[in-house]
Amino acid sequence: MKARIRNAFSLIELLVVIGIIALLIAILLPSLASARSSARSTVCLSNLRQIGIQNSMYLNEYRVFPPVRLKKAPNAVGEMVVYEHDFGRHYRRSKPRWQWFLADGLEPIINPDKYPDEEAFNASMKLDSPYFEDPAMSAFANDVRNGAYGYNGTYLGNTRTTAEDGEAETWIHWPVNAERIVDMGQTILAGDSRGGSKMHGNHSYWLDPPKKAVYGDDPDDPDTQQDFGPNPEKPLEELGHSPVEARHRGKGAVVFTDAHAELLTLSALGYHTTGDNVVPVEEIDRTIAHNKLWAGTGRDDPPLEYVYPNNP
Repeated sequence: MKARIRNAFSLIELLVVIGIIALLIAILLPSLASARSSARSTVCLSNLRQIGIQNSMYLNEYRVFPPVRLKKAPNAVGEMVVYEHDFGRHYRRSKPRWQWFLADGLEPIINPDKYPDEEAFNASMKLDSPYFEDPAMSAFANDVRNGAYGYNGTYLGNTRTTAEDGEAETWIHWPVNAERIVDMGQTILAGDSRGGSKMHGNHSYWLDPPKKAVYGDDPDDPDTQQDFGPNPEKPLEELGHSPVEARHRGKGAVVFTDAHAELLTLSALGYHTTGDNVVPVEEIDRTIAHNKLWAGTGRDDPPLEYVYPNNP
């Protein structure tokens, strides 16, 4: 009598195979997740280096850093008026943000050819250039106002305007000449920006330094407070400022003015932190926070036209 040939697994063998596969998956999944995270960080750093290179090209041509946003500029007779496309044809954008000034030779920040008219183009916030997106983000990733990267506008290009009594309206802190930066390798240009929320929020095109500045020398006077940026009373703006966002395994990606990029912890960047988050602006301890990597001097100096209250 011929022996019966078994051509199937027994239940025990099947369970053993399933157990081995589950064990391999458990071992490999963290490695795969880590590899994906590393890949995202690599792409992010590459994007920021490209932004740094574009900034170097801009400096070579104009000798000043780009503005964070050019809402107003002087007209033919020196009056500050809204910066519209008719004398901003190079950017084809009314009131362009800093990204437009660093896009020469790259894909359009927002491609005007995709929109039916000028009004629709200027209303759009959807980025077309991949260099200003971070693959570590999902929501807001391609939003020009609330997206991945912010600019050190406080020290390098604060084009908000102000007017002293009896004086003409002028930019707060722009233009900033390249020669004024003492150490280009220790001055942050741009980086991962959180916006006004602990999760991710509004105004992330502006990257606030650890010590957010105020106008004047009296922090208790409402007239000295910044009249722009995240508002703690609004949704997605509860932090009251837009710090670096540590979205790469506890670190934030930043590019310096010499075009090199790094992943750094929030503490290393000078922020006052509690756990994994920076504190709301009204809770910042100015004896802990410092702007040494932001000021351009290597010191914890305030920007021109600003005074930090109780600066140690």
